[in-house]
Amino acid sequence: MPSRKVVATELAHVLRQISHPDRIRLLLKLQAGEQTVNELGDLLELSPTRISQHLGVLRAVALVETKTRGQQRVYSLAQPDLAIWLIEGIDFIGHRLSRATPVDIEQAKRLWQAEGAEVVA
Repeated sequence: MPSRKVVATELAHVLRQISHPDRIRLLLKLQAGEQTVNELGDLLELSPTRISQHLGVLRAVALVETKTRGQQRVYSLAQPDLAIWLIEGIDFIGHRLSRATPVDIEQAKRLWQAEGAEVVA
């Protein structure tokens, strides 16, 4: 029983760190592969400062990794399947998305899946 409590506590901690719209969008953008703060900022229309703050949170829970490429730091998903898991998770909460229509939900899923498929191709 204690092991389940420990695992549940850790899972709750990670889910709390993911639970921001910008972080979800950031994780889904990173499924396309390595990107810099500026690239992510341009794609998500967020300031580099805000992107860096979100990446710091995600790095702290080991969801995002960083490495140096030339003079730039690039970020990637530590576990690329995380993006797939997030997209598939939409089906579990679709009925609760009161401000999103079924068309909005399907379109978002299709776009995010297409971004991930570009990496595989």
